[in-house]
Amino acid sequence: MRLGISALLFNLDKALELCREVDRINHIEVGLDNLDECMKLHKYKDEFEKLNLSLGIHLPMELNSCENIKYIRNSWIDFINSMENQLKDLNIVYFNMHLGYVLSERLYKNRKKYLDNSVSFFEDLLKKSNKRVSIENTYSKSGDFSNIGYIYDDFEYIFNKIENGNLCFCYDTGHNLINSSDYISNLNDRLEIIHLSDNNGIDDSHLGIGRGILQENEIKRLLSVNVKYLILEINHNQIKETIDILDRIKKGV
Repeated sequence: MRLGISALLFNLDKALELCREVDRINHIEVGLDNLDECMKLHKYKDEFEKLNLSLGIHLPMELNSCENIKYIRNSWIDFINSMENQLKDLNIVYFNMHLGYVLSERLYKNRKKYLDNSVSFFEDLLKKSNKRVSIENTYSKSGDFSNIGYIYDDFEYIFNKIENGNLCFCYDTGHNLINSSDYISNLNDRLEIIHLSDNNGIDDSHLGIGRGILQENEIKRLLSVNVKYLILEINHNQIKETIDILDRIKKGV
């Protein structure tokens, strides 16, 4: 398992400084929103290699796999493929994304329709490509629009429809504290990535472990799961403290 941290372009220099200080960190997940940011990320190629960092990409939050307008849905596929092509020299190990969002009234009336849109999206996205794509649980506060993917049933439906092994699951602890569902028991065979953070169960504040309501027994459970990447998706100032806490929990101290 590789231990990682998250970053955006604006704080990537600070994140890499942390990677130099803590040699156990050997993975970084960078959030990109626009294609022109790909060239900016290329400037760090030598530093990634020097620090032996594997690299994942968190795709834009606005991306919507369940979009009902096919033209727009396909434009997102084109966007991801263009990003993959522009980043090919960086050896991206996965692209991570949320499933998307729907007008709440329409989602409640016909959830299956929008899940089928997502199935079509991923089938087309993964066609003739070796890219690895992870889909992440989220939460929804049910306003005019609702996120999809806040219950494990949504992912189970998609994985049952898609045989392509390049689609995997990313479990976000912070999102699950807000909308709880038993992803680990039901999606363990597809689970490859964990985003670890804490919060108060209301706001997705990306706190370090021990600063919110995430229970120690849940952390023990996560540390026992065989995943490829454990990403501390928290404030960089709380990374070292969180690593110390994880070590203590793992040792049972």
